[in-house]
Amino acid sequence: MTARSTGSTAAASPALEFDEFDRRGKLVTLGWEGAQHLSQTGLVEVLPAGRDTWRLIPSGAVGSVRVEGLSVRVLPAASLGLTQLFFLLDHAADDAFLPSAVQARDDDELWVSVAESLAQLAHAALAPGLLRGYRRVDEALTTVRGRIRLGDQIRRRPGMTIPLEVSYSEFTPDIAENRILRTAAHRLQFLPDLPDGTRRRLAMVDARLADATLIPQGAPIPTWTPSRLNARFQDVLALADRIVRRISVEVEDGHASSAAFVTEMPALFERFIESELTAALHGHGGRLLQNPVVDLSSGTETDIGHSDATDGTDTGTASPGRHVSTSGRHRAPAAEGENISVRTGLVYEVDGDPVTTFVATYPTDRRARAAEHYRLLAACTALGVDRAYLVYPAQRRDDAPQPRRIVHTDISIVEYPVDLSEGPAASRRAIVELAQQARTLAATPAARHRTEGRRHAR
Repeated sequence: MTARSTGSTAAASPALEFDEFDRRGKLVTLGWEGAQHLSQTGLVEVLPAGRDTWRLIPSGAVGSVRVEGLSVRVLPAASLGLTQLFFLLDHAADDAFLPSAVQARDDDELWVSVAESLAQLAHAALAPGLLRGYRRVDEALTTVRGRIRLGDQIRRRPGMTIPLEVSYSEFTPDIAENRILRTAAHRLQFLPDLPDGTRRRLAMVDARLADATLIPQGAPIPTWTPSRLNARFQDVLALADRIVRRISVEVEDGHASSAAFVTEMPALFERFIESELTAALHGHGGRLLQNPVVDLSSGTETDIGHSDATDGTDTGTASPGRHVSTSGRHRAPAAEGENISVRTGLVYEVDGDPVTTFVATYPTDRRARAAEHYRLLAACTALGVDRAYLVYPAQRRDDAPQPRRIVHTDISIVEYPVDLSEGPAASRRAIVELAQQARTLAATPAARHRTEGRRHAR
């Protein structure tokens, strides 16, 4: 757990907390500009309810926003604390948090936890000294340094010998790693309600990296590549990079006028399931396909008396009211647009043969999961498998997997809850056990449901 600063803190901002699925909302008094800024974060819907009075309703995201001294928090419905939330963020595409980067108790305040973690990691990384590197510099000089850019010289200064357009490499602390770290520390130090000790350590990091250029809000984030040279900075850079990308802090007159951290829980959960299942199932002839589209129809029934024979012979001999086909039960659709396709989820196949499919869904109530059952039934029919898994966050600690046999079929859909509140290790174990069930299915192909004329389109 991150050590707590013993310094004093400013008076805590008033806070409103919501469950992410709360649709009743709460009333709050807020100025027009503050309400507009809060609405732009996407964390809550801001609906007018009177003079300077607004009703705040969660919009489906989770996170924390501060504006005009008001703190608004939308908490995950899956009983997640900060540790588990940042663990899921480790699987977010392009903006993941290392699971070791933010350490916090489940009842800790998000801003304090992130700021304290960054301060501690930054001081540990900077203790041996600054990180420096080579950076290309293009500028005009009166003397030759590096190489002359002849094309630019002729285009910009035709007929002139000085100044010269040159390019050279400079060994400097103004590199991507230091720019990202300084920007994260600079933004966080202006947050309200931080312990004084944490704020001072962040200001020291900012000052230590004064030769690195701050990244403006909304500007592209420079890229950095893990290497032997920046090994001691990698943990703090993983956190700083995500802070700069995902946490918005606007500073006015030396104070944070607003701060926002907003993320989508359904997308995080789906990426977590996909990432862990991919790691557990790839190899040994098996692979996990990402939502391949499969044709649910193998063709259309033909009308009475229809003949495809080129010699004019009518092959339709059925009595009125019946349909016949010139080639078995069905014929291929005339055009691709006539196909009935179904999204199949994460399909596990071995040696090119589908075994089962998984669908990760974040809504936890049974009514919301019903639609996914219909989708999985169609997917099983199209793939020709007899088992599918509906993976969702558990609501209670005693939730257990529950197979549901579909009547008049040999297809079973297994509701598979994952208890995220037990922590990263337990969540990963649950996915490993799920992958083992899929491997067991692959080892017993005779038990699979088969359909005539199955076509597995990738």
